[in-house]
Amino acid sequence: MSETTPSKTAEEALAELQGRARYVFDVETFASMTGRKDNAHGIRITLKRLETRGVVTSVHKRPMVYLIVPAEYRAYGAPPLSWWLHDAMQFLEPQYYVCLHSAARYWGSSHYALQADQVMVSGYRTPLRAGKRQVVFTARTDISDAPIVRTRGEKGAYLVSTREATLLDLMRHRSKVGGLESIARVARDFGPHLTQSELVRALDAMGQVAVAQRIGFLFDVLKLDGMAEVVEKWLSPRARTARSLAEPLPDTLASMTTSKWGIIYSTRDIDEIKEGQ
Repeated sequence: MSETTPSKTAEEALAELQGRARYVFDVETFASMTGRKDNAHGIRITLKRLETRGVVTSVHKRPMVYLIVPAEYRAYGAPPLSWWLHDAMQFLEPQYYVCLHSAARYWGSSHYALQADQVMVSGYRTPLRAGKRQVVFTARTDISDAPIVRTRGEKGAYLVSTREATLLDLMRHRSKVGGLESIARVARDFGPHLTQSELVRALDAMGQVAVAQRIGFLFDVLKLDGMAEVVEKWLSPRARTARSLAEPLPDTLASMTTSKWGIIYSTRDIDEIKEGQ
């Protein structure tokens, strides 16, 4: 039976969607399945009733997108992110990927309890809420170039940055991800799994010399020599200037500069990196 067959109750329509492992739907799809395309007021009342019962929750207002909440997740207000993020983003912004510490967690590095899931998009977007779950967005204008993979799951899949691209994103946004210590912890976990070809691909995609200088320095301190050599080779034909490793150093803190990477750093920075080892 197709989605346009006008013979389903609201509950039957939701059951059919859920039976196909589809937890996200827009108002137009719901109206078509229940045969009420010409009754916008009735559709709004029905969805409000379902939302009050906790059967669905609103994900986005324009376009109007809803999420089915299975009974076992009603107390939380939303099923797991992997069940629905990709489908939801098709309505909001198909070019996206799970990033930063959320991506690190997918790849097995989960040292911190996250207050929200982190997703990269091409421009500014307000956070998305579904029940008690929150998705916060970070902007990347060259998002189409980012190296990503599609996850595989029993109930759904989503796009996530590669390990190498995740590390570069973390370094690029170091001030919002917990600083050098948190990046060092992820780099240490990723170390045995990093590949030279994927690191070059991530460096080419981002194309930021400053980020490469900082990540190369980090690899050096962590004794990830093979990865440091890849970054050094990538940097060799490119002009670079002296960059601070973290935030600008206070006047009271002595600084040093490494000629290899052009990085200005302090003993505090080194201590912070080693805390992540």
